[in-house]
Amino acid sequence: MNSATIAAMAGGGQYNRHSRLQLANLQSALPLWEHAAAAVGQDSASLVTIADYGASQGRNSMGPMGRAIDLVRERDADRPVQVVHTDLPSNDFASLFTLLADDPASYLRGRGEVHPLAVGRSYFDAVLPAGSVDLGWSSNALHWMSHSPIEVDDHAWATFSACAQARSAVDAVLADDWLRFLRARSRELRPGGRVVCQFMGRGEEQQGFEWMADHFWQAILALRAAGQLTEAETRRMTAPSAGRSPEQIAAPFAAGLVPELALDHVSRFVSPDPFWDEYRETGDAARLGARWAAMMRAANGPNFAAALGSGLDPARDRDALLDALTQELAWRVAADPQRSVSWNVLVSIRKRG
Repeated sequence: MNSATIAAMAGGGQYNRHSRLQLANLQSALPLWEHAAAAVGQDSASLVTIADYGASQGRNSMGPMGRAIDLVRERDADRPVQVVHTDLPSNDFASLFTLLADDPASYLRGRGEVHPLAVGRSYFDAVLPAGSVDLGWSSNALHWMSHSPIEVDDHAWATFSACAQARSAVDAVLADDWLRFLRARSRELRPGGRVVCQFMGRGEEQQGFEWMADHFWQAILALRAAGQLTEAETRRMTAPSAGRSPEQIAAPFAAGLVPELALDHVSRFVSPDPFWDEYRETGDAARLGARWAAMMRAANGPNFAAALGSGLDPARDRDALLDALTQELAWRVAADPQRSVSWNVLVSIRKRG
């Protein structure tokens, strides 16, 4: 898998429908976000620009964007606000704009002079003009790498491979991607502008997410054993994502690589598991499996499909293979119900000046 095959979340509104876990993850970032929005509202110019980096189809952006709009307008209720949603060119922006227009949760409801825009471009490079962004938000996105640095044959994620070289390759891309993200934001933010991020972290003794990642890999192996995937396809299914530690996040600041930016906050917290909370109430293991499998398909299915060979015959239709993977994963989770143990990180960055 290379950078050309890195895919956005599953389209057709599928990610919106199956991103309940991601919504739970971002809740811990909201106090930092509100603090940043209130600070920007006190000293920004008339027009406020909010950038939503890695917006996907927008479902989980509605609440944070609405709250930020209200806070930056506390001193001036008529202040115009533009919200720029960014994601990869292959992102399902149609579902985003349909949600904005029609959904009761849309941040446009009851608010005038709010102007949503979209940019199909990677946030590892500059997205908006220099000095134009007052406030930036990114949730559940920055654990996705710009490209998959290496293919491994012993796991679906190279960060969990037994190969030390593979794990080092992942850490090298994580470091480079993070520095690229920071330098692009340093250019785009106005002095005093802020960015708040929440994304997958990494524990000290255990990276986290092993239970689900291992089941996903075993589901892939089951399809290969059944003759539905080739050896080459299985190897290409090395997913381009991994968590970062707080030390990895702080490193560019400590090294003076982004002198215009200040790291105001970095912390790690245990990720919530709303699927497990539901299972404890219902005892429905099949539902637990279905919840996890649908979420993993929405987030990882496009990269799974991109790893398949070209010219599939009808017996190996991509949707049919994704259905088979989803069913296998759901069955495996239902047979081994557990609370997922993983971490998230919270980051707040400010441009000096």
